[in-house]
Amino acid sequence: MSMIPTWTWLSLADAVRAVDTNILARWLLGDDPVQTPVALKVLSEPAHVSLTVLTELGWVLEKALRIPRPIVGSMLEKVIDLEHAQVDKQPSVRWAIERYRQGADWADMMHLVAAAGAAPVFATFDKSIARDAGEKSPVLIDTLREAP
Repeated sequence: MSMIPTWTWLSLADAVRAVDTNILARWLLGDDPVQTPVALKVLSEPAHVSLTVLTELGWVLEKALRIPRPIVGSMLEKVIDLEHAQVDKQPSVRWAIERYRQGADWADMMHLVAAAGAAPVFATFDKSIARDAGEKSPVLIDTLREAP
C-alpha cells in the first residue's frame, strides 16, 4: 500500500516571506547602501505585508522621519501596489490611505481596517475617529461617552 502525501515541503525559494517594516523602509528610502539592495531583492519575490507592518511604516515615515503626509500617502500606496506584495485587506488599506491623506490619523484608520471582519463594532472614546473615518468606514464605530 502506498501513501499519498497531503503536504509538500516548501523551499525558501518557493515560499512567500512576511516582511518587516525595515525591509519596506529601506526599499522606499534607498538610504542604506548595504540593506537597500537586499530589500530590493526580497521585494522582487512574493512578500506578505501585514497590517501591523503597514501601521508601523506609516508611523516611521511621518513621525520619526517627518516626511510630509502627502508623500507618506504616496509611499504607502507604492507598497500596496508592489507587483509581488500580498497585502492584507488591500481595498480597506486603500480606503485608510485616502482618509489619512484627508487628515485622519494613520494608526486609527488602520485599527478600523484590522477590526473589520473580526468584530461588528469598534468601540472608542476618541470622538475624532468616527468623524475622520467618514461614512464608508469598514466597521461600525461606537464612540463611548464617559460615565455620568
